[in-house]
Amino acid sequence: MATAHKVTSPVKRARDDQAQSLEVVVVCCGEPKKSMGWFHLTQLLNSPNVAVSHVVEPWFLGIGQGKPGCEAFEELRTAHKDVNFCASVLDVSDASGTAPRLFLIAGRTCDAPRLFLEALSRGATHVYIEKPGGESAAQLCSMRDAAAERGVEVIVGYNKNVAEYTRNAVAALQSRQASGLTPPRVVLEHCNEFEPGEPLLSFLRGPGAEGMLHNMCCHELALACTRFGVTCDRITSIVLDRAASELVDLGEGRSDWQRVSFVLKLAPASEAAAASGSVSVDEVGLSADRCGGNYSRIVLKAVDAEESFQLPSPEHLKWILKAQAADPDIRPYFLQQAPDYEQLKTMFVEHILAGLPGIPEGVVGLEGAIEALQLADLLVPALKRCWAVDEPWLPQRTAA
Repeated sequence: MATAHKVTSPVKRARDDQAQSLEVVVVCCGEPKKSMGWFHLTQLLNSPNVAVSHVVEPWFLGIGQGKPGCEAFEELRTAHKDVNFCASVLDVSDASGTAPRLFLIAGRTCDAPRLFLEALSRGATHVYIEKPGGESAAQLCSMRDAAAERGVEVIVGYNKNVAEYTRNAVAALQSRQASGLTPPRVVLEHCNEFEPGEPLLSFLRGPGAEGMLHNMCCHELALACTRFGVTCDRITSIVLDRAASELVDLGEGRSDWQRVSFVLKLAPASEAAAASGSVSVDEVGLSADRCGGNYSRIVLKAVDAEESFQLPSPEHLKWILKAQAADPDIRPYFLQQAPDYEQLKTMFVEHILAGLPGIPEGVVGLEGAIEALQLADLLVPALKRCWAVDEPWLPQRTAA
């Protein structure tokens, strides 16, 4: 394994109140144009109030040396000689002084809890961890407790919570409810642009191995929990649309959805849930297709009307198509979500540099991420049961 070259952090730490930039350590860069870590790194390197001090890359600086993608990674490394590239979070040099230090973690979900704890051990004061943050709600609970013990603030990379199309959909729903109109069904749609067949199967066995609900759809589940008041306790039934769903065999006893569509029917929300800022509805639908295009949408379906709010906007789509034509190797969903990811990071960076406590309003912290994974943990077996027996899932209520 490659050893790190210890360098002094480029951030001046002498006086916290005079800090002009925030030190950021990027964990798990991955392959340029293919990996989320690389995508975050490119945005951070162009941020005027960020100083990237370290890039941790366990694969290409470890057993992945010489493997596909290594040449592109080495070109990136050579282009940024002022940044310390190392193979392990534990190789990150000690922080000097008490200025804030943000770790952005974009590794595999199965590695996230370990990387998170290692970041805490190397002086993280703040952490941005890519969604979903862990493989289960139980893992996130342990991470939350570890961060709380050290006073570390954490956000999870659910960029759609700050996206314009989400804000517009919530505003329209609030306006409708303020007018006393019947709440519509909220449908959350999300499509990726994978090629069906072996390219998709390879992704599902590799980077997407967490499964549809814990990987591709976790953005929508976070929206359901933090924007539309969904909790596991409120669900009265789960209805799978078999005609719009497709379960694929991955071998070795594993399967995952290529596309899935279902509706969560909900009990009335408590007053406490309404007071939390959630917009309470009676039904939330979710529809996802790994090979259905490159867009996300929120649809408000009422008896008297239907409103649709989409990502990307027409203007943004023009930019995406131009960028794809210029560089077809970049993952299309990076381009789709680029403005919202940049906004989410900027909100957190400015919040930290302002010396404010907690996390910015509207972003998802570990509590919201735990709720999303609790919902995912429930949905995985429930939907497969719906597929197997062709009937809705109903919660098992304990007799009083």
